[in-house]
Amino acid sequence: MRKYVSIALFGCLIASFTLMAKPMLLGSHSVWPPYVQDDDSGLSYDIVAAAFARSGESFALEVAPFSRAMRLAQSGKVDLIPALWYTRTRAQQFLFSLAYLHNELIFISRTDQSLSFSGLDSLAGKGVCMIRGFAYQNLLSGHPDIRVITQLHLSECLRQLARGRVDGLLADRFAAAYAISHQFQRETFTLHTQVVASWPLHIGIVKTHPRAHQLIAQFNQGLSDIIKDGTYQHLLSQYPLIERSQEVNPPPQ
Repeated sequence: MRKYVSIALFGCLIASFTLMAKPMLLGSHSVWPPYVQDDDSGLSYDIVAAAFARSGESFALEVAPFSRAMRLAQSGKVDLIPALWYTRTRAQQFLFSLAYLHNELIFISRTDQSLSFSGLDSLAGKGVCMIRGFAYQNLLSGHPDIRVITQLHLSECLRQLARGRVDGLLADRFAAAYAISHQFQRETFTLHTQVVASWPLHIGIVKTHPRAHQLIAQFNQGLSDIIKDGTYQHLLSQYPLIERSQEVNPPPQ
């Protein structure tokens, strides 16, 4: 009899621990090295996971095309988008955290092209590749003479440019430098120094999520904590190109 009572008590304890355990937070984003490398890897994953860990939350990241990741968040199938730029349209559906990184958008062309870039107006009549679903496509809404070609990933845009199928592309400076250094010959491309736009990078959670405000507050506090204790700087140090451009204490949005 004691044996069965012990087994029953053990079962109740296991059930209690299961009920007490927090469900893992799930995020989704397209592959966007070095920010999102793969499932559960990349600088954005590292920072978001470290910030949430300070409040006892576990975070997992699944890669998917960006447009699909946004739909998953909007339908409640994932908890958050770990790397999201603020726009007024998105703010109608999403809550945004404090910024944890900053992105600079630049133009990239082939080195063997005689293409002079002096701003978006200078791209009239050109074919420009962009990542599908990314907010920076809005920058070209006032430039109807620019022919926009979209691809799922930055590496695909770079391949299109290397083959001469587009005249150039717009991309985050460090994502482009990272992709080129790992997949292409550096001398093939010219990374123009003029910054087209600069955006802070946030996490985004749909307003209809039952814990939206709580999770944003937890992330913001966790971000502050990892900045203060040096964890944030240590994570940045794994990506030297990015580290040199980022402030240790990201300003609020």
